[in-house]
Amino acid sequence: MPPAMFFAWNFYRFRGNEISFSRLLISSIILSLTVIVTSLQFIYPQVIPALNRNPDALASGELWRLITPLFIQPGGLWQCLFNFIFFISFVPLAEHFYRRKVLLIYFATGVIGQVANFYWMKTGGALSSLSGGSSTAIFGVMGSLFMYILIFPKDFPKLYLLLSLAGFTGATILCFFKDGHAPSLLAGGLLSWITTLGRKKPCINR
Repeated sequence: MPPAMFFAWNFYRFRGNEISFSRLLISSIILSLTVIVTSLQFIYPQVIPALNRNPDALASGELWRLITPLFIQPGGLWQCLFNFIFFISFVPLAEHFYRRKVLLIYFATGVIGQVANFYWMKTGGALSSLSGGSSTAIFGVMGSLFMYILIFPKDFPKLYLLLSLAGFTGATILCFFKDGHAPSLLAGGLLSWITTLGRKKPCINR
């Protein structure tokens, strides 16, 4: 998390004028949907058990639980605050770099993180005790940012290469502690690399 925050903070600070925030439609839609569903959980508490990460319910055929945990924040207001900060820090930046591919990155890595969490919850020892949260997908977006730096190193100071390596190394270590955020981050890096292969740099001034 610290390497990603350092990168995002400095990019917004020194190169934020390159981003056309009014055209970041995907980020706006995902954030709006998340805010709506999260708000409903405070009005109707039954929203959380209906949408949360529940291995038994998933096993019974409720496949929507691979996605819906990304839209609730069972940890309450503090989880809402932190995930909101992380979202606005990373997702708009990723959309600037990857354009529409950020939609695939966000939800594909979110599902991968959910699958890892479901598996570790069933086998025991999962690090996260929460039953949902946007951070699973946001960590996937973080991985895409780290990979973007590695793919286009000439666009950034050399120090940023170390940030990316630190991020991927940290995620690899967290996998051994069964943290569901770690597979998401690694998947975000891999997926963004695959979608960028053989193509021109997706980040252009718009």
